[in-house]
Amino acid sequence: MPELPEVQTIINGLNSKVLGKEITKIIELRPGTVYRQFPITSLDNIISISRKGKYIILQTSSNYKLIIHLRMTGKLIFENDLTKTSNHARAEIVFSDKTKLIFDDVRTFGKIQILKFNEEVPALINLGVEPLSEEFNIIYLKNKLKNRKAPIKNALLDQTVIAGLGNIYVAEILFRAKVHPATSANNIKSTKLERIVSETKIILREAIKHNGTTISDYRNVEDKTGEFQNFLKVYGKKICKCGAMIQKIKQAGRTTYFCEECQR
Repeated sequence: MPELPEVQTIINGLNSKVLGKEITKIIELRPGTVYRQFPITSLDNIISISRKGKYIILQTSSNYKLIIHLRMTGKLIFENDLTKTSNHARAEIVFSDKTKLIFDDVRTFGKIQILKFNEEVPALINLGVEPLSEEFNIIYLKNKLKNRKAPIKNALLDQTVIAGLGNIYVAEILFRAKVHPATSANNIKSTKLERIVSETKIILREAIKHNGTTISDYRNVEDKTGEFQNFLKVYGKKICKCGAMIQKIKQAGRTTYFCEECQR
Protein backbone atom coordinates (compact mmCIF):
# COMPACT_ATOMS: atom_id res chain seq x y z
CA MET A 1 0.00 0.00 0.00
CA PRO A 2 1.34 3.47 -0.84
CA GLU A 3 2.26 5.22 2.40
CA LEU A 4 2.89 8.90 3.12
CA PRO A 5 6.15 9.25 1.11
CA GLU A 6 4.64 7.53 -1.94
CA VAL A 7 1.47 9.62 -1.81
CA GLN A 8 3.51 12.81 -1.36
CA THR A 9 5.68 11.83 -4.34
CA ILE A 10 2.53 11.36 -6.42
CA ILE A 11 1.26 14.77 -5.31
CA ASN A 12 4.56 16.39 -6.26
CA GLY A 13 4.18 14.83 -9.71
CA LEU A 14 0.55 15.89 -10.02
CA ASN A 15 1.44 19.47 -9.12
CA SER A 16 3.93 19.41 -11.97
CA LYS A 17 1.69 17.67 -14.51
CA VAL A 18 -1.96 18.63 -13.94
CA LEU A 19 -2.27 21.64 -11.61
CA GLY A 20 -4.31 24.31 -13.39
CA LYS A 21 -5.67 21.95 -16.03
CA GLU A 22 -9.38 21.80 -16.87
CA ILE A 23 -11.14 18.50 -16.26
CA THR A 24 -13.57 17.77 -19.09
CA LYS A 25 -14.81 14.37 -17.96
CA ILE A 26 -14.23 11.47 -15.61
CA ILE A 27 -14.67 8.05 -17.21
CA GLU A 28 -15.46 5.13 -14.94
CA LEU A 29 -14.10 1.99 -16.58
CA ARG A 30 -14.94 -0.32 -13.70
CA PRO A 31 -18.25 0.20 -11.86
CA GLY A 32 -17.78 1.12 -8.23
CA THR A 33 -14.49 2.95 -8.74
CA VAL A 34 -15.96 6.47 -8.85
CA TYR A 35 -18.40 7.61 -6.19
CA ARG A 36 -20.64 10.61 -6.79
CA GLN A 37 -24.05 11.65 -5.51
CA PHE A 38 -24.89 14.03 -8.34
CA PRO A 39 -24.30 14.39 -12.10
CA ILE A 40 -21.06 16.13 -13.06
CA THR A 41 -21.00 18.18 -16.25
CA SER A 42 -17.79 20.15 -15.66
CA LEU A 43 -15.36 20.25 -12.75
CA ASP A 44 -13.40 23.14 -14.28
CA ASN A 45 -9.76 23.67 -13.34
CA ILE A 46 -7.72 21.98 -10.65
CA ILE A 47 -6.68 24.80 -8.34
CA SER A 48 -4.91 22.85 -5.60
CA ILE A 49 -3.54 19.37 -4.94
CA SER A 50 -2.91 18.28 -1.38
CA ARG A 51 -2.74 15.28 0.92
CA LYS A 52 -4.16 14.22 4.24
CA GLY A 53 -2.59 11.01 5.47
CA LYS A 54 -2.75 8.64 2.50
CA TYR A 55 -5.63 10.50 0.81
CA ILE A 56 -5.08 12.70 -2.27
CA ILE A 57 -7.30 15.80 -2.54
CA LEU A 58 -7.84 17.63 -5.83
CA GLN A 59 -9.74 20.90 -5.40
CA THR A 60 -11.45 22.38 -8.45
CA SER A 61 -12.54 25.93 -9.28
CA SER A 62 -16.19 24.83 -9.39
CA ASN A 63 -16.24 24.10 -5.65
CA TYR A 64 -15.98 20.35 -6.06
CA LYS A 65 -13.18 18.16 -4.83
CA LEU A 66 -11.90 14.74 -5.76
CA ILE A 67 -10.76 12.49 -2.90
CA ILE A 68 -8.56 9.66 -4.13
CA HIS A 69 -7.46 6.71 -2.00
CA LEU A 70 -5.07 4.31 -3.71
CA ARG A 71 -5.56 1.55 -1.13
CA MET A 72 -3.36 -1.51 -1.79
CA THR A 73 -2.31 -1.27 -5.44
CA GLY A 74 -3.73 1.95 -6.88
CA LYS A 75 -1.67 4.16 -9.21
CA LEU A 76 -2.21 7.50 -10.92
CA ILE A 77 -0.43 7.56 -14.28
CA PHE A 78 -0.17 10.74 -16.37
CA GLU A 79 -0.57 10.12 -20.09
CA ASN A 80 -0.11 12.56 -23.00
CA ASP A 81 -1.83 10.24 -25.47
CA LEU A 82 -5.59 9.80 -25.01
CA THR A 83 -5.53 6.56 -26.99
CA LYS A 84 -3.18 4.85 -24.52
CA THR A 85 -4.34 3.04 -21.41
CA SER A 86 -2.96 0.58 -18.84
CA ASN A 87 -3.55 -3.08 -18.09
CA HIS A 88 -5.65 -2.40 -15.01
CA ALA A 89 -7.22 0.99 -15.77
CA ARG A 90 -10.32 1.54 -13.59
CA ALA A 91 -11.04 5.21 -14.35
CA GLU A 92 -9.68 8.13 -16.34
CA ILE A 93 -9.63 11.85 -15.58
CA VAL A 94 -9.54 13.60 -18.95
CA PHE A 95 -8.28 17.18 -19.45
CA SER A 96 -9.12 19.78 -22.07
CA ASP A 97 -5.57 19.73 -23.48
CA LYS A 98 -6.07 16.07 -24.49
CA THR A 99 -4.01 14.61 -21.66
CA LYS A 100 -5.34 12.40 -18.90
CA LEU A 101 -4.73 10.69 -15.58
CA ILE A 102 -5.26 6.94 -15.53
CA PHE A 103 -6.40 5.41 -12.25
CA ASP A 104 -4.85 1.95 -12.43
CA ASP A 105 -5.61 -0.60 -9.71
CA VAL A 106 -4.87 -4.33 -9.87
CA ARG A 107 -6.85 -5.30 -6.78
CA THR A 108 -9.65 -2.74 -7.35
CA PHE A 109 -9.81 -1.51 -3.73
CA GLY A 110 -8.98 2.10 -4.61
CA LYS A 111 -11.68 4.75 -4.94
CA ILE A 112 -12.32 8.22 -6.36
CA GLN A 113 -14.93 10.29 -4.54
CA ILE A 114 -16.41 13.46 -6.04
CA LEU A 115 -17.73 15.71 -3.31
CA LYS A 116 -18.79 19.29 -2.77
CA PHE A 117 -16.02 21.47 -1.37
CA ASN A 118 -17.54 21.83 2.11
CA GLU A 119 -18.69 18.21 2.35
CA GLU A 120 -16.95 16.34 5.14
CA VAL A 121 -15.29 12.98 4.60
CA PRO A 122 -15.69 10.75 7.69
CA ALA A 123 -12.43 8.92 6.99
CA LEU A 124 -10.51 12.21 7.08
CA ILE A 125 -12.12 13.64 10.20
CA ASN A 126 -10.66 11.03 12.52
CA LEU A 127 -7.11 11.00 11.16
CA GLY A 128 -4.28 11.73 13.56
CA VAL A 129 -1.67 14.44 13.09
CA GLU A 130 0.62 14.66 10.10
CA PRO A 131 3.98 13.21 11.18
CA LEU A 132 5.96 15.90 9.36
CA SER A 133 4.09 18.69 11.12
CA GLU A 134 5.20 20.56 14.24
CA GLU A 135 2.17 19.11 16.03
CA PHE A 136 3.80 15.69 15.94
CA ASN A 137 6.11 15.87 18.92
CA ILE A 138 6.86 13.93 22.10
CA ILE A 139 4.06 15.66 24.03
CA TYR A 140 1.50 14.62 21.44
CA LEU A 141 2.83 11.06 21.20
CA LYS A 142 2.98 10.60 24.97
CA ASN A 143 -0.61 11.73 25.30
CA LYS A 144 -1.80 9.41 22.51
CA LEU A 145 0.00 6.35 23.86
CA LYS A 146 -0.42 6.73 27.62
CA ASN A 147 -3.51 4.50 27.77
CA ARG A 148 -2.59 2.08 25.00
CA LYS A 149 -1.44 -1.39 26.00
CA ALA A 150 -1.17 -2.55 22.40
CA PRO A 151 2.30 -3.12 20.90
CA ILE A 152 3.97 0.08 19.76
CA LYS A 153 4.05 -1.24 16.18
CA ASN A 154 0.26 -1.54 16.13
CA ALA A 155 -0.20 1.87 17.77
CA LEU A 156 1.94 3.65 15.18
CA LEU A 157 -0.02 1.98 12.36
CA ASP A 158 -3.28 3.34 13.78
CA GLN A 159 -4.26 6.19 11.44
CA THR A 160 -6.09 7.97 14.28
CA VAL A 161 -2.73 8.30 16.06
CA ILE A 162 -0.52 9.31 13.14
CA ALA A 163 -1.79 9.82 9.59
CA GLY A 164 0.09 8.23 6.72
CA LEU A 165 2.37 5.65 8.30
CA GLY A 166 2.30 2.06 7.09
CA ASN A 167 4.06 -1.23 7.66
CA ILE A 168 7.33 -0.49 5.88
CA TYR A 169 8.05 2.85 7.50
CA VAL A 170 6.96 1.87 11.00
CA ALA A 171 9.39 -1.07 10.85
CA GLU A 172 12.18 1.26 9.76
CA ILE A 173 11.31 3.87 12.39
CA LEU A 174 11.33 1.37 15.25
CA PHE A 175 14.60 -0.15 14.03
CA ARG A 176 16.39 3.19 13.89
CA ALA A 177 14.85 4.26 17.20
CA LYS A 178 16.02 0.95 18.74
CA VAL A 179 12.55 0.05 20.02
CA HIS A 180 11.23 -3.52 20.07
CA PRO A 181 7.98 -3.64 18.05
CA ALA A 182 6.17 -5.76 20.68
CA THR A 183 6.78 -3.30 23.53
CA SER A 184 3.53 -2.00 25.03
CA ALA A 185 2.90 1.49 23.71
CA ASN A 186 2.24 2.88 27.20
CA ASN A 187 5.47 1.41 28.53
CA ILE A 188 8.03 3.24 26.42
CA LYS A 189 10.42 5.69 28.08
CA SER A 190 10.54 9.33 27.04
CA THR A 191 14.01 8.99 25.53
CA LYS A 192 12.74 6.31 23.17
CA LEU A 193 9.62 8.29 22.32
CA GLU A 194 11.87 11.21 21.40
CA ARG A 195 13.81 8.92 19.09
CA ILE A 196 10.60 7.65 17.51
CA VAL A 197 9.47 11.21 16.75
CA SER A 198 12.88 12.21 15.41
CA GLU A 199 13.40 9.11 13.26
CA THR A 200 9.87 9.34 11.87
CA LYS A 201 10.56 12.78 10.46
CA ILE A 202 14.03 11.86 9.19
CA ILE A 203 12.95 8.65 7.47
CA LEU A 204 9.87 10.14 5.83
CA ARG A 205 11.87 13.06 4.45
CA GLU A 206 14.55 10.69 3.16
CA ALA A 207 11.89 8.52 1.50
CA ILE A 208 10.23 11.51 -0.20
CA LYS A 209 13.65 12.66 -1.42
CA HIS A 210 14.07 9.23 -3.06
CA ASN A 211 10.53 9.23 -4.54
CA GLY A 212 9.12 6.60 -2.20
CA THR A 213 9.57 2.86 -1.83
CA THR A 214 8.69 0.29 -4.47
CA ILE A 215 8.41 -3.24 -3.12
CA SER A 216 5.89 -4.42 -5.72
CA ASP A 217 3.17 -2.19 -7.22
CA TYR A 218 3.96 1.44 -6.37
CA ARG A 219 4.77 3.80 -9.25
CA ASN A 220 4.85 7.60 -9.51
CA VAL A 221 2.77 9.58 -12.03
CA GLU A 222 5.37 8.87 -14.73
CA ASP A 223 4.95 5.14 -14.04
CA LYS A 224 8.45 4.94 -12.55
CA THR A 225 9.51 3.13 -9.39
CA GLY A 226 10.71 4.76 -6.21
CA GLU A 227 14.26 4.32 -4.91
CA PHE A 228 14.02 4.24 -1.13
CA GLN A 229 13.83 0.44 -1.13
CA ASN A 230 17.59 0.62 -1.73
CA PHE A 231 18.05 2.38 1.62
CA LEU A 232 15.88 0.22 3.90
CA LYS A 233 17.72 -1.06 6.98
CA VAL A 234 15.40 -3.79 8.27
CA TYR A 235 12.24 -4.27 6.20
CA GLY A 236 12.64 -7.30 3.93
CA LYS A 237 16.19 -7.92 5.16
CA LYS A 238 17.70 -11.19 6.39
CA ILE A 239 20.75 -10.02 8.33
CA CYS A 240 21.12 -6.88 10.44
CA LYS A 241 24.15 -4.61 10.15
CA CYS A 242 25.13 -5.88 13.63
CA GLY A 243 25.42 -9.40 12.23
CA ALA A 244 22.32 -10.83 13.89
CA MET A 245 19.52 -12.47 11.93
CA ILE A 246 16.49 -10.29 11.25
CA GLN A 247 13.40 -11.71 12.95
CA LYS A 248 9.86 -11.81 11.51
CA ILE A 249 6.62 -11.89 13.48
CA LYS A 250 2.98 -11.23 12.64
CA GLN A 251 1.36 -8.16 14.23
CA ALA A 252 -2.16 -7.05 13.37
CA GLY A 253 -2.02 -9.29 10.32
CA ARG A 254 1.18 -7.73 8.98
CA THR A 255 4.73 -9.03 8.92
CA THR A 256 7.08 -7.14 11.23
CA TYR A 257 10.83 -7.18 10.63
CA PHE A 258 13.14 -6.39 13.56
CA CYS A 259 16.49 -7.16 15.20
CA GLU A 260 16.39 -8.63 18.70
CA GLU A 261 19.93 -7.38 19.37
CA CYS A 262 19.43 -3.77 18.30
CA GLN A 263 15.80 -3.32 19.37
CA ARG A 264 15.14 -3.87 23.06
